[in-house]
Amino acid sequence: MSENVVTINNLVKYYDGRHILKDINLTIPQGCVYGLLGRNGAGKTTIIRILMGLESPTRGSTTLLGAPSHELTPAHRARVGYVAEGHHLIQNYRVSRIVDLYRSLARQWDQSFFQSLIDMFRLPMDRKVKELSNGMRAQLNLALAMAIKPEVLILDDPTLGLDTIARRQFLELAIDLIQQDGRTILFSSHILSDVERVADRIGILTAGKLVVDCDLEQLKKRVKKLRVIFPDAAPHDLHLTEIIQQQITGREMILTVANWNQRKQALLNTYHPETCDEITLTLEDLFIECTQPR
Repeated sequence: MSENVVTINNLVKYYDGRHILKDINLTIPQGCVYGLLGRNGAGKTTIIRILMGLESPTRGSTTLLGAPSHELTPAHRARVGYVAEGHHLIQNYRVSRIVDLYRSLARQWDQSFFQSLIDMFRLPMDRKVKELSNGMRAQLNLALAMAIKPEVLILDDPTLGLDTIARRQFLELAIDLIQQDGRTILFSSHILSDVERVADRIGILTAGKLVVDCDLEQLKKRVKKLRVIFPDAAPHDLHLTEIIQQQITGREMILTVANWNQRKQALLNTYHPETCDEITLTLEDLFIECTQPR
């Protein structure tokens, strides 16, 4: 996994004067399953659209499969499977017509593999897209994206609108299919359980910043929530980097910090706290801590 399939360098994006993305830096190596977490509106879709060359950054750069996103050729795009948020397809087309359209545009198409997915999902080829359930539309999009045998699959909140069972089935099947050939996956979600189930590595976006970028197990170890009591009023600025949340009440500070290490502990100790106790966090707690408004 030495080759980086995705690179994002100092990515900045403004919309109508609003600062949507703030200096995002990210690399995803070949064969990695990367889950990009964040609440709705956190900037996940914007990152993906810029990466796909569908819109331009304000500043910074992105590359996909070694090519600058704004210079992706049809040959590059043929190596990428993309399932957009909302599973947009032509509503009045029958499934069979949608399939014919995609097949005619694809540079590579594995019909036998596609048919196996259609049979597995039990998708009705004679029904119109608007007559399909949300789960069926998600499955159809996945099958269309997989039929081109992509090297990298990009899924933008693919389980949005699906119930718990359909969401689990979709994700587990998608990952199982893709990992058989060691493909790279980037998928965004606002549901931590989805990421926990399938991702090797995760990033968490909040307020336009990538506040966490690490292996899932590292996240559990390195994001710390602390209850700190000071001799006098708690200081408002600890000069610590990567503070996720900070609440002060008198002498008490509740502090959540990413990438906690001995250096940060030593810096905290210079304020001579009376006590410093760690608050145990579940994965759901971690996600809430990293995404709730500051």
